[in-house]
Amino acid sequence: MDKTQGTSPADFGADPLAAYRERIMYSLAVAAVVFLLPFSINSYVQGRPAVATGVLIGVLILAVDALAIYLKKSPPIPLIWLLVPTAASMAGALEAQRFFGVLWCYPEVLLFTFALSRRMAYWCTILLLLIISALVYYYIGEETVIRFSVTLALTIVLANMIRSILEDLHRRLIDQAIVDPLTGVFNRRHMERCLGDAIERQRRSSAPASLLLIDVDHFKRINDQFGHASGDSVLKGIVALVGKRSRKLDLLFRIGGEEFMLLLPDTREAAAAVVAEQLRASVEESPLLDGLRLTVSLGVSELRPGDSLDSWMKHADDALYAAKKAGRNRVVRGADVPAEGAADTP
Repeated sequence: MDKTQGTSPADFGADPLAAYRERIMYSLAVAAVVFLLPFSINSYVQGRPAVATGVLIGVLILAVDALAIYLKKSPPIPLIWLLVPTAASMAGALEAQRFFGVLWCYPEVLLFTFALSRRMAYWCTILLLLIISALVYYYIGEETVIRFSVTLALTIVLANMIRSILEDLHRRLIDQAIVDPLTGVFNRRHMERCLGDAIERQRRSSAPASLLLIDVDHFKRINDQFGHASGDSVLKGIVALVGKRSRKLDLLFRIGGEEFMLLLPDTREAAAAVVAEQLRASVEESPLLDGLRLTVSLGVSELRPGDSLDSWMKHADDALYAAKKAGRNRVVRGADVPAEGAADTP
């Protein structure tokens, strides 16, 4: 999709783990209670209070966050605070067990990588590497710290590679689900969800929203005369023109062969009609196809109180029909179309 276009499909799923983060934290907290709590108790029994206390604090942090998730609340303790008990427990473990004490770093790298945002995970894993490397150097020596630092750094790199692959696969799935493959704009399936969100937003806060229904005039003639490849090029050109005239928050959908819908949040019908007229003039003036003057007809409709998705779209469709009936290459507002004037577009 053109970079000038408003909120784009690429903006969706930028952090694919976000939807699963609470589930990851909850599962890890349960695992921590099951596996680490007995380890903490055993460390107290064996006279290693620093290790036991550090592990216990880490378990409590995860348990508190897990309880909040279970109660459908935001986790109150940032996972970055795990660095503090981790450092304390590692120091005690290194003093008592030498190298075996640092093995807990590796699962913690995975915890940070998959339970935090990418930027936060990056800083937490780097801090973990620096802190524990310093402890290894202090308690064990220079030769060991080099090997440890290299293996932990490689673990961090590999974990981030796996995360990058997951994010790429997630973006591809998003594209297949909500993106029109030809033009790169959103498809009709995603349109229904976004319009439903706008309707709910208006119901809750009276926020206005308007639709622009855009139809390429005589598009069949273009395909018949110049071929489907030229028709596809025209559609892509129109998407680019819409992108130059729309805002970041506006959403463009392809809902038919040559029909597009632009959702304008926080916009009254009069302002939406101004945008529509700018788009109409821009298409007419642009050389989208050599040897042929291209035009579009547009119907504009503001969301009315009590409108459903179908009724809102019908108002826009009625306005578009009126524009085409009046001679095409024009903008018609839904407020200017009498209810009895509705009909199917020929």
